[in-house]
Amino acid sequence: MTRSYQSVCLATLLVAALVLRIGYCVVVSGLGESPSSYREYVIAGQRLLTHGTLVSPFVPDESTSEPSSLLPPAYATLVAGVYGVLGVETPTATAALKIVNALASTLVVLFAFLIARRMFNGWIAWLAAHVTAVNPMMIGFTDYIWDTSLFTLGVVLTVWVALRLSERSFGCAVWTGYGLFLGGLALLNPALTIVYPFLVLWPLHRAKCWHLRHVVRPVAASVLGWLVAITPWTVRNYVHFHELSYIRGGFGLELWLGVCPEADAHGSAVYRTQFPLKNPDVQNRVAEIGERAFIAESGNRAREAIAADPVRYLKLTSIRFVDYWLGTTFSHSGTDLSGWPRSRARAAVLLFMSAEVLLSVLCVCAVRRMHADVRWLAAIVLVFCIVYCLTHVQVRFRAPTEPLIAVILAGAVGGLFRNRKRYDPRKAA
Repeated sequence: MTRSYQSVCLATLLVAALVLRIGYCVVVSGLGESPSSYREYVIAGQRLLTHGTLVSPFVPDESTSEPSSLLPPAYATLVAGVYGVLGVETPTATAALKIVNALASTLVVLFAFLIARRMFNGWIAWLAAHVTAVNPMMIGFTDYIWDTSLFTLGVVLTVWVALRLSERSFGCAVWTGYGLFLGGLALLNPALTIVYPFLVLWPLHRAKCWHLRHVVRPVAASVLGWLVAITPWTVRNYVHFHELSYIRGGFGLELWLGVCPEADAHGSAVYRTQFPLKNPDVQNRVAEIGERAFIAESGNRAREAIAADPVRYLKLTSIRFVDYWLGTTFSHSGTDLSGWPRSRARAAVLLFMSAEVLLSVLCVCAVRRMHADVRWLAAIVLVFCIVYCLTHVQVRFRAPTEPLIAVILAGAVGGLFRNRKRYDPRKAA
């Protein structure tokens, strides 16, 4: 395949991916239709314009000016900027935000291709790109006014940069810039922070730079850049709340959603009864005591519930682990399989997610010697899910690692074919 022909094919794939994503938004809810759920960033963007700072989206009174650390600042600032230019929740502003999501999700396809091509070869890269292009997770969340699509782009861009860093020796300035990028990504969504050590050490492993001096300098420079990026927001939170927190301060509520009494039953019952934007009584409680006190109260209740019945918490964590990898098969019905989704579209999403993971596992097990980069990617994906398994799980939480899973699947399939080519029945006999 010539370079020009490859470029045309890749451009065609990207255009098709973009059409799929925008078409999905138009068909499902209308490109300019404001969302009826997942409105936290919509409310946060409106109030950021009004008050000049992030204000709790959980408080029903729009005049409240109590600062909030519930959401990271980056995407809320983007929403506020679009609303400031195009109008608050106007069809044009909503369409613009969804188009941004669609463009970001399309670029994910491009970087999945580039990552797989650097790690393996051409046809494996095409397989990874096509799997990502038609992935229902990559298409479905373009309709949300949420950070999912941009965060997914940030994840694959980070992996691509890590691969580039491994190709030759770079100075401390480049590694500091890498740390700044990681800190900036945390301001969009801090969930990936748990795997930052892997993303810094992986390029050094690929470059075989294990001499102490060659490790300490890049690691120290990356940490410095990361600290510089997150310090202003950390100082802001400390000034307002008089305690140190990492980017966002909603962990207590997240933990409570995973251990509350409704966590044993139908998954949607958790949000109907415990989530402020779904339950007016809970929202009034937030207005009464304030967001920070409400989150602290939720965290205390969660820790008491775990201490009272640790076996139940272990069981729920195990179920969430299965949910995460099989597309929340059980989370909407507890351990009762009668709650399996009836919607054909949802069933297709769950089937795709489950098949993707199962095929990856089977191919990895069948390959005699797995590529080292696949092992690093697998470690990143596995560690990424830990925080969600300890708190609570939704389908969208797996979206940021879907392109990496596609690369793992493509690499494992490629390894399987390489093994078959090397196998000689006469030598085996």
